[in-house]
Amino acid sequence: MSTPDSPALSDLGSIELAILAELRSPEAVAAFEMLHAAVPVETGSRFAELLAIINDISGPNFSVEASLNLLDAVQDSGDLALVVAAAPTLDDPITALALAQLLRTIRQD
Repeated sequence: MSTPDSPALSDLGSIELAILAELRSPEAVAAFEMLHAAVPVETGSRFAELLAIINDISGPNFSVEASLNLLDAVQDSGDLALVVAAAPTLDDPITALALAQLLRTIRQD
């Protein structure tokens, strides 16, 4: 229980709640299982965003949609070197989406 001078939910608790709220599709659950151990607290909000993207495109065409998402990110960023370096690890759509998100994050910064 929170006291008047402490927040009801910590920043970490808020991030965890945001991530858990995105576990709405089998693909999002698979992404969580694959990646959650490697996600530092500092990037937890981006992980929740990735899960939201996964939920948006989940379904029978998930792999195709993930590939198109990555192609859009590559086209927007122009950072083909990063994609070439990561190519050996792009064997599943979740990894492709994670790379697409990384490219967009780099472009924003």
